[in-house]
Amino acid sequence: MSDAILDQAAPACVLRTIDGPVCTIHLNRAEARNPLGADTVQALSQAVREASQAPGVRAIVFTAAGTAFSAGGNLGNLQDRLDAPAGRDGRDPIAAGNRRYGDFLTELSRVPQVTMACVQGPAMGGGAGLACAVDIAIGSPLARFGFPEASIGLVPGQILPFVAARLGLQAARRLVLTAERIDAAEAHRIGLLDYLAESPQELMPLVRRVLRSIVATAPQASAATKRLLGGLPVAPLPASEALQGYLDAAADLFARQMRSEAPEGVAAARERRPASWNQAAGLNLGT
Repeated sequence: MSDAILDQAAPACVLRTIDGPVCTIHLNRAEARNPLGADTVQALSQAVREASQAPGVRAIVFTAAGTAFSAGGNLGNLQDRLDAPAGRDGRDPIAAGNRRYGDFLTELSRVPQVTMACVQGPAMGGGAGLACAVDIAIGSPLARFGFPEASIGLVPGQILPFVAARLGLQAARRLVLTAERIDAAEAHRIGLLDYLAESPQELMPLVRRVLRSIVATAPQASAATKRLLGGLPVAPLPASEALQGYLDAAADLFARQMRSEAPEGVAAARERRPASWNQAAGLNLGT
């Protein structure tokens, strides 16, 4: 693609380019595996909002720098988050911060443009949730997916409606309750990936082929079809009060978990040891 316009005002963690009918939103913290901290979520929300209002943009594509698509939420500042004071409304700041990712995914699901994730490597937690929330997910054979929240004492509350809408309730149950990690072939089989490239080198050519199909459709018909899809009972129903109430409650639950089991879970992961609640070693299943 040519004549790309770089949004120089975008924060360093996210870059936005517009090339004709395609806006690319690029996660740009390769050294940290593109974590979804507060600054990144804010930058993503701004980039999506601006892309959705840009004249002539038909598709919004998420890409990422480095070998990982996104490691998910940033828990490197766990103690700072636990020590943060309540806001003026009295709400737990952890809940408020967690809720902002749900706001971003809701906003993303409402845009009239076709949204796409180009997943070149591992996508965990919120990163996998982003792949589930877009209209079309395309992956490299190097992509990996997982929802490890329960294994470290947390809940995937903000992403769960979007995961269940994409995968169906039973497949979502399997992945979030076991914290199992799956490869690209399995992700393609269960519908987390819509397209799977034959090789890492074929990922971007495949993305371009799908984009050509998208921009060949009638703009108003495409946007209207997205509105219809968003109103189906199987969808997350982003405009519904029920979803917003769910996301509020999920953020509060996330905060309670962050203040209870999560410190032990995060410490165990960092120290590469079983968490105190892990009973797998003593589980005798026979031969």
